[in-house]
Amino acid sequence: MKDELYKKLKQHWNVEEFRPQQYEICQSILSKRDCLVLLPTGGGKSLCYQLPALLFKGPVLVISPLISLMQDQVAQANARGIKSMAIGSQQQLDQQLDNATYGNYKLIYCSPEKLQNKQLIERLAQINIQCIAVDEAHCISQWGNDFRPAFLKIKFLRTILQDVPMLALTASATPKVTKDITASLALKECLLFKSSFERKNIALIQLHESDKLGSIYRAIEKEKNASIVYCSSRKETEQIQRFLSAKGLQVDFFHGGLNDTEKKDKLLAWQRNQVPTMIATNAFGMGIDKEDVGTVLHLNLPSSLEYYYQEVGRAGRNGRTAKAILLYQVQDEERLKKQFLSQLPSKDLLQKCYKYLCNYLNIGYGEGFEESWEFSFSAFCNTYNLNPNLVAACFRLFDQANIFQQIQSNRLKASLQLICSVKHFKQEIENTPTGASNLLQTIARLYPGIFENEISVNIDRLVEKSQLTFSNVLQILTNYHEQKFLHFSYANYDLKLVGQAPREDEYTLRPLLKDLQTLHRVKKEKIDAILDFAQNNDDCKQRQLLAYFGEVLNEDCGNCSSKSCNSEKNVDAEALEQEIKFLLQNKALSAHELKLSLIDYDSVAIGQVLEELELAGKVKKNKFDQFKIA
Repeated sequence: MKDELYKKLKQHWNVEEFRPQQYEICQSILSKRDCLVLLPTGGGKSLCYQLPALLFKGPVLVISPLISLMQDQVAQANARGIKSMAIGSQQQLDQQLDNATYGNYKLIYCSPEKLQNKQLIERLAQINIQCIAVDEAHCISQWGNDFRPAFLKIKFLRTILQDVPMLALTASATPKVTKDITASLALKECLLFKSSFERKNIALIQLHESDKLGSIYRAIEKEKNASIVYCSSRKETEQIQRFLSAKGLQVDFFHGGLNDTEKKDKLLAWQRNQVPTMIATNAFGMGIDKEDVGTVLHLNLPSSLEYYYQEVGRAGRNGRTAKAILLYQVQDEERLKKQFLSQLPSKDLLQKCYKYLCNYLNIGYGEGFEESWEFSFSAFCNTYNLNPNLVAACFRLFDQANIFQQIQSNRLKASLQLICSVKHFKQEIENTPTGASNLLQTIARLYPGIFENEISVNIDRLVEKSQLTFSNVLQILTNYHEQKFLHFSYANYDLKLVGQAPREDEYTLRPLLKDLQTLHRVKKEKIDAILDFAQNNDDCKQRQLLAYFGEVLNEDCGNCSSKSCNSEKNVDAEALEQEIKFLLQNKALSAHELKLSLIDYDSVAIGQVLEELELAGKVKKNKFDQFKIA
């Protein structure tokens, strides 16, 4: 068995050695043992079921919570020569199950919601499933970061697929969540594989900064490798991208409001180091496996330490030293609570939002199961005069509770008709600049009959065939529409919903409403934990983070920004305070200007002293964000 595992590792992953614990996990699965695997982000969890699948006589069933994550993993597995598929829509289910039964697939991916389909369950019992792998297993716990009630149904598979080993995998689980996973999946004589959550090569640096933009610029300017700056809103990503671009840095932004083509283009440019820095929301997460990320910077506090740990783990995957910088201001506590706690929806709002949504989508009583709808989120909110932040919170809970699956769509539904004469069209192709000419020729080639009828067109396909950018295609078509050369209409659908339960009003919402108080309490506890972490700069940051995940670090890391890890490097705070006051006597200065003047002092120490002076009322800021003597 050992020789076969190493042979397949080289053949399909092109590496010679396993990462820590991977070999032992694969060996245990092939020996039909239940396993719970806790490996940090980037630890190689997917290999732990993909490699055994190559040696099994039948497929491995992989249960994963996110469609986009499944699609990414299926694509990667197929690219490695591991025949894989994902169970999709109800309309294609028969054909997909026939393929799964007779197609010699090694990996069959499925969402937990699909396991409620009786047809699927009956057919799975007939397929020679060799192992059940539950990815993102923390979703099974109410105390986890992304609780999904549908995960609780996975346990039922044990009665259908008896004696089939189960592998549960997660990158972020507290002791309470780990206990929940074991119980809820009925793991038998379970082998626990837990790697240390400590990332020794990543320095956790926390800057108490008033000048966050200046801190981002200084950090990115010094970074020679790739970097990511995480923000909490789409608007911030675009603002910071403009700020850094104006400073001469190569940066781009990424968020959930982009269409698929734009996302792919931006990700590819970043992966190829054409644009080394990405300013992003947490939508920039799945499939991000770039080894040479040197800095991950958080402009704002994430909503939990789980998210923080996952995002920090995207740095230093090549084992080289890297930095994770967290920017913090006193005001951030209020901002975080306002963003995540004040927006928790009440029972009344959930009921109202569900009713409005069903009416908006024309879902009759008893209807809606496995139907899908694309629509504009903003149009829905405007129709019923609803607060978008509260509606977004309701939608997240509908998703969690297996009522509506929420998929960011961002798709243009577009139609075209050429209303010019054929002669005018040919003249335009000959006389117009190359880009527009290529687009017109592409339209004529792809859509015959477009002079006679208005035809639905695929904007992404036009982008691909004409070799223009998405925005260029839209601009050219809009200009021609205004010139009455063609008729171009489009609607931007930014959200797709898939019904996971029929509309039965109170009955459909009952489980969610019952759990609402617990869900709110869990959210508050997670906010409190990330605030405790951000506000405690005395104790080693690595020790704080690991303690949250139930791991004890016996000594300080010596590599973070905490006072305990910088005791030998601690500056004379009193002397630094006097120098700051002296500089501010004659004129107001920004934090950035002060740091340029105090080059003998560490910027972290300057930021801490400035914050202490501001809290003590000894200095204050003017309208230009400059410090002056109070």
